[in-house]
Amino acid sequence: MNPLAATLFVGIVSVAMAFDEECIGKRNGATFADEYSCSKYRVCLGGYLSHGECMSGLSWDNFRRLCLPAALVSCTAKLTTTVQTTPYVPPTDDGIILDENHNSLPDDFETGEYTCPQQGVLSIPHRRSCSQYILCFDGTAVLQRCAPGLHFNAAQSQCTLPSLASCDLQEHVCPEKDDPLKLVFVADRFDCSKYYYCYNGKFHPHSCAPGLHWDPLNNWCTTIAESKCQNFTPYMEVNEPTLVPKKVSCMDDHARWVKHPKSERHYYLCYKGKSLLKRCDDGLIWDETTHSCNYEN
Repeated sequence: MNPLAATLFVGIVSVAMAFDEECIGKRNGATFADEYSCSKYRVCLGGYLSHGECMSGLSWDNFRRLCLPAALVSCTAKLTTTVQTTPYVPPTDDGIILDENHNSLPDDFETGEYTCPQQGVLSIPHRRSCSQYILCFDGTAVLQRCAPGLHFNAAQSQCTLPSLASCDLQEHVCPEKDDPLKLVFVADRFDCSKYYYCYNGKFHPHSCAPGLHWDPLNNWCTTIAESKCQNFTPYMEVNEPTLVPKKVSCMDDHARWVKHPKSERHYYLCYKGKSLLKRCDDGLIWDETTHSCNYEN
């Protein structure tokens, strides 16, 4: 009987075609650590037994039901041979540009988390921060920050007062030193099966096994029904202001922001020779210092 192949975030899962004895009487989503390998594990889904393996440098933590750096996991597997493990190396950032106000990307920004359309300008909320957002320029992601005290409003595609932004995320910061007894996890804002964990002062993205969702209350992967997670919409399609005839100089190909000559609440986004008229929310004005909407005082 041929096994079914399924992708499991860092490895390949093979699903047996018959009910396995290990899953009889076990709840859906139950996990088992492998007896002979620190990086392997098994998951019961609908009576079928799935076999998974963490990526190199990670070990299976059966208490939290996820893969973590080997240094943070107490493995009790009966190793038959000495295995030389490769230290876990987080993915590097690539293809992300910064505006003129930022010299470096934050540690928690990972390539591939955001998909930008190949054409046009679009603003996307940050997955783990209310005060940051991603500005897309013809397929390229640009990290942006709101002025201090403001949150990004996905519906209006601009920074505004927190009471109007409807962002219920908590701002999370990874501790510089790792504590295996106090690991820091953050649920993904848009995908219930994804989560982030802190390691070496940085956030690293991971996913639960197929059929499981992240439980932010218990900080582990569990069944969809038990996780009580609701997927969020990454962004709402909104009608951006129509590109108007150039009223400011937008001759270069780089994105930049220009203050409106007559209105404190309005500003222009210059890109590829065109100017996009934008407006700050009520009670806010354009701040040339931060290049974002800010409080009037």
